[in-house]
Amino acid sequence: MSSAIVPTTGTRTVFLDVDGTLVTYENVLPDSAVWAIREARRAGHRVYACTGRSRAEMPEAIWAIGLDGMIGGNGAYVEDDGEVLLHQHLSAAQCEQAVSWLRRRGLEPYLEANSGLYASPAFRDAARPAIRAYATGKGAAGASSMEVDDVLPGMVFTDELVRDDVNKISFLLASPEDDLAAARRELPDLVVGSWGGSGHEPLFGDVNCAGVSKRHAIDALLAHRGAARRDAVAFGDAAVDVEMLEYCGTGVAMGNGSPAVKEAADLVTDDVEADGLAKAFERLGLTG
Repeated sequence: MSSAIVPTTGTRTVFLDVDGTLVTYENVLPDSAVWAIREARRAGHRVYACTGRSRAEMPEAIWAIGLDGMIGGNGAYVEDDGEVLLHQHLSAAQCEQAVSWLRRRGLEPYLEANSGLYASPAFRDAARPAIRAYATGKGAAGASSMEVDDVLPGMVFTDELVRDDVNKISFLLASPEDDLAAARRELPDLVVGSWGGSGHEPLFGDVNCAGVSKRHAIDALLAHRGAARRDAVAFGDAAVDVEMLEYCGTGVAMGNGSPAVKEAADLVTDDVEADGLAKAFERLGLTG
């Protein structure tokens, strides 16, 4: 851990990535993380999830910790004390264009909305190899036999895949470099990215509205609260978290994070399974 990090004596705004940071890659919420967040809030700090998940993917067990709100869809959605501050979503026309092109190319998509996750019935079989590769790369027990429903619980399988409330669209990749380049050419008004498994290599692509980012969403939330960026603390493990770690006054990388995340961080803590979140909260003086 960096010797430059000293415990805080003021009020902080804390932003937590979820998968690989707040919960393990097997979706287990460590008791130590629950304790740390509750102690931090008791000490007067505000704590928010800042995740690629949409609101529908945030189970009651996470809300029951006592979070002050969330940033979802990698910045598409911002909620503070139950008030929606920002919601950037694809239009029905953008959704139809993206889904139609992806399916013509043979890249099955799934829609991520606050109301739920939606995919065609074909997605369950088509996504099985990628789901298992993702789970294997994250070290999940039983990864070789996992199904879509294990990793993406509650998904609605339907042929109706045109909606006007979609935060982002994730899709399978066959040839990552070629597929992502083609998607960027075909969908120039949208932002095409990727996420993955072992070593954080691409397994899925994703499509977002232009201007969506965790950094932009954090800035909107801090402005709403009149809070300073220098007093913000961000925790993450994946490449999508680098920007927010660099933007906030203090950036913390999980021990299971990618090399790029660790390089961007002011502090590297232990793995999520080894109570890394709680240890960093204590190191930063957030637990009182």
